[in-house]
Amino acid sequence: MERKRFGVTYFLRKARTNKAGLTPILARITTNGISKEIYIQCSVPADKWNQSKERATGKDKLCQQVNSYLDEYRARILAVRQELIAKGYEGNCIQIKERLQNPSTLSIMFVAELEKYCNKRQTEVGVRITQLTANKYHRVLRYLKEYVAAHYKKNVVTYRPICGYIFQLA
Repeated sequence: MERKRFGVTYFLRKARTNKAGLTPILARITTNGISKEIYIQCSVPADKWNQSKERATGKDKLCQQVNSYLDEYRARILAVRQELIAKGYEGNCIQIKERLQNPSTLSIMFVAELEKYCNKRQTEVGVRITQLTANKYHRVLRYLKEYVAAHYKKNVVTYRPICGYIFQLA
């Protein structure tokens, strides 16, 4: 069994310092050597940031609020990862980033959506596209259904936008 590595680090994007002197804080989520960065909607003065501790230094109200927010955000990241793993996903940085940026994203039926799109394109025959082009869309749909039936022994494919590329079999 391979060992899964996971880490969350915070850092400043100093090139994006605004006129008020605040520098945005980004979170870097790393899983198995792959990392993704997320802007966490939080800023702090660059001179009040300790990178080794990944915390805002100082006793003022802003630094306390920033540190509190960083703790809450780390807890959210860990909760999302645990939720993904509980649902049978890998829980990698791409999935976590997608879930954090789109928390209300629901699963959509990929095949059903593709069917709707094919039907929409069919109504455009003679107006925007030719029948040959519409047939290509339907062929892709048929090939996808055949592939899923042959490879996964299932008839339904659910696309999870939170991960971008994982198919969950219903």
